[in-house]
Amino acid sequence: MSARKHFQPIAQRLSKILYRIGFLLMLVIVMVYSVLSYFDVAENLHAQLVSLAQEHRPRLSAALWDIDPIAITEELDSLSAVSSVAGIALITPSGARYMRGVSDEVSKELSYTVELMHKSSIIPVGRLTLISDRYEIWKQVAYRVLPFALAQLLFVMGLLFALQLFLRKVVLRRLDALTIHTHLLRPDHLDTAPPPPLFESPVRDELDNLLQGFANLQSNLLHQQKERGQLIHALAESRDQLEVEVAQRTDESFYLSEFLQLLSKDAARYLSMPLDGAEFGLEQTLKDTGQLMGLDTLVAVHFAGEIQQGSVYLWHKGNKKIRPDFTLAKRNLFPLSEKKLNSQAAFMMSVPNELAEESGEAALCRDLHLAKLVALPLDFNGERLGVLFAGLSDQHRQYSELEMRLLPLVAGLCSNVLAHRRQQLSLQETKNALLAANQQLERLAGHDALTGIANRRTFDEVLLQDMRRAKRHSKPLLLIVLDVDLFKQYNDSHGRDAGDIALQKIAAVLGKFAERSGDCAARIGEKEFVLLLPNTDLHVGKLLAERLRLAVIKLGLLHEDGSALTISQGLATYAGPEEVSAADFLRMADKALYRAKRGGRNQVQFVDLAT
Repeated sequence: MSARKHFQPIAQRLSKILYRIGFLLMLVIVMVYSVLSYFDVAENLHAQLVSLAQEHRPRLSAALWDIDPIAITEELDSLSAVSSVAGIALITPSGARYMRGVSDEVSKELSYTVELMHKSSIIPVGRLTLISDRYEIWKQVAYRVLPFALAQLLFVMGLLFALQLFLRKVVLRRLDALTIHTHLLRPDHLDTAPPPPLFESPVRDELDNLLQGFANLQSNLLHQQKERGQLIHALAESRDQLEVEVAQRTDESFYLSEFLQLLSKDAARYLSMPLDGAEFGLEQTLKDTGQLMGLDTLVAVHFAGEIQQGSVYLWHKGNKKIRPDFTLAKRNLFPLSEKKLNSQAAFMMSVPNELAEESGEAALCRDLHLAKLVALPLDFNGERLGVLFAGLSDQHRQYSELEMRLLPLVAGLCSNVLAHRRQQLSLQETKNALLAANQQLERLAGHDALTGIANRRTFDEVLLQDMRRAKRHSKPLLLIVLDVDLFKQYNDSHGRDAGDIALQKIAAVLGKFAERSGDCAARIGEKEFVLLLPNTDLHVGKLLAERLRLAVIKLGLLHEDGSALTISQGLATYAGPEEVSAADFLRMADKALYRAKRGGRNQVQFVDLAT
């Protein structure tokens, strides 16, 4: 917290500021005038020195030419008698010096030097230097500046005094009057008018705005004080009425507390309720609420949606039911409720004044023997889920104000239950769809997109597993690697689409040879396929490879020259005891395929790892 400030009148502070500014301004003006005067006096003295030198120059030149010491002395004495001349230095070519009142430090003084020439000589007969002391300059400057400074001081003092009087008359007196008036104001004397200004200004200024604002503030405070008195009087009159209403509200509070406890218990029950228990739970809520409020029936109509059919949840104190064909709960069965609830939070209808005979509202009233019906919207996040109806059988019974306040709470709970059930159904449907999509993705991740058979990733996994199994059980494992001969020429001549079709047909033929559960046919390159057959020795493998070669030829895939599209195959077998990796096993089959290619294509070559 800052220290308490010392009080100082604003007039005193303004006076100090004005005097400081005035004296500073005067000081600046006097300094500028002094500098200008100095240069002017120095210039005048220099001009006098030039004039004196030019005036005595002819006589001094003649005296020096005639070598007349008396004449020289007279001329020098005449020059030294001038007040502006502080010293004279006359130097002849022979080295003679005539000095008056100066030393050798001539350069420090204000001086003027002239060469003395005689008409009978072409060289100077001497050099005359006239020197003026700077003391003379400052003396003349002082004679000028002191009167000017005194005049400026008197002018500034007079101007500041006049300005101070003006500020005191125009500003300070009004501020003093306003300060005194604020000290005299009391909460019970706000109607005291402020004093009139002692000085009327012809124009409006900030002080006028301040005085007007203070007057407005005083008027507003007086007005608020009167209103406060009126409010206190009105509150005193309302106090007795409030005491009566509090007594009535107390009874309602006990009723409302019991109602809220019921809704809270039902809401907690719904959080742990399974998906198929929502219907029973909602009907139980309608029953408990209807019995507590003394209603004859409560009906929650859930409109049909995209993922579930419409439904009707009913409680009636006489256990009456609705006709069976009403269970679809279509939105178009309730035209009046749809129309009214678009602009109202709730509305009341009577039978048969407002209901059409074919409407859903009329059907409810007929089947349940109702005389009055209140409809409330079942909305969730701006979406109309259905309608809640609260009915009375007695035509003379009226809905109380408390019942009309509590029914929206029931509608809100029903809306949340219906939205929660719909969300559960949607999540269940989404979960099932995700499971199906994951299964599809897993299948697609292991198969070639073009041919539909296994891809390289699946083949590598199956090869590693089959080699382990073959080693464990000492069973033969056959690997056929085949490559489409001259496929680039076929693709270039027939087009990429025809090439893709050819690969699909070859893959289909290859798949027929992998008919057992453990067999694997896969595409591992652009035009390279493999066939992995467990429990198959080399002899059977040769027969299968030959059948596969002929089956591809029978596809009728022809090159541009009419020759058939063929395949080359490399076979390798693995029996288990050998320490061979999957990569080495595949590399041996590739070497056999290379020999088939080098040997003219359209043939089968093999490698037996056991030998």
